[in-house]
Amino acid sequence: MRWKSDMAFATYTVGRSSQADICIADPSISRIHMEITVTNDGRYFCADRMSTHGTFLKKNGEWKPLKQGYIDGADSLVLGTKKIKLSSIINSPAVAGFLKQKEVNEDVEPMSFKPIRNTATGEIESSS
Repeated sequence: MRWKSDMAFATYTVGRSSQADICIADPSISRIHMEITVTNDGRYFCADRMSTHGTFLKKNGEWKPLKQGYIDGADSLVLGTKKIKLSSIINSPAVAGFLKQKEVNEDVEPMSFKPIRNTATGEIESSS
């Protein structure tokens, strides 16, 4: 089901499934491991999709579990057992096209759950 928001953004799924927008062939990565929302102002909001092995972000020299939050394009993530830079994910053709055009494409599949966003920050507060 598609839904509209008054905010400009596009959301992409990341996982090992061919159904993911960005496919990473690694058995430790869940079929749909996480979602990345790219806002029109170029920010990246990542949300783990209850993956089996988790998503981790390096903060202050330590790997911390990432459930959801804004991260920088230069940050490194661990998905399952695979360390990957966010920049390598966001430079994929699907995401790079959005960043180049800076417009929302109605054909882009939204998050699989309908998030309730803070209207001031765009952060997900809860989901329905």
